[in-house]
Amino acid sequence: MNHKRGFTLIEMVISVFMITVAVVGIVQLTTKYIQNTKYEKESYVAALLAQEGVEIIKNIRDANWVEPDASGWKNGLTTCSSGCEIDISYNHLSPTFTAWSDPGTNLYIDYNESQSRYEHYKYLASPGANDIKTIYRRKITIVESGADKLEITVDVYWRTNQLTVKEDIYNWMQ
Repeated sequence: MNHKRGFTLIEMVISVFMITVAVVGIVQLTTKYIQNTKYEKESYVAALLAQEGVEIIKNIRDANWVEPDASGWKNGLTTCSSGCEIDISYNHLSPTFTAWSDPGTNLYIDYNESQSRYEHYKYLASPGANDIKTIYRRKITIVESGADKLEITVDVYWRTNQLTVKEDIYNWMQ
């Protein structure tokens, strides 16, 4: 009697099927992981941009207290009740408020010519040739809530996503 040891066709088909299922599962998990990582990175940047929007408003409020020509702590901050974008220079606080108009203007990573480096995300009314356009747009809304309180809402939009940060600031020098 001749008994040859080996695999039958059915055993081979089942083995190939099991390996295929395992490989396809690993590929799908890897693809989902990459997509989630990209979304989390974009969400993190959006959260930082939203917080930066709040800090810009706080800096303007604080500058109003120390600048002799400021006409009160809310000077220049009450024009954004319907939403605006702010073009600001970090060398000095001289913001330019631009009324928000849907879908908004993309933020840019600003190229500093004098230092030959990229610095920060910002709204640029007139971006330079070396500035990098990003996927983010930022809307800042400031609503007066009494004589000593401003309600700040910062919305950051990117792709089909939105992140909102709300914070109240007060006239703590009263």
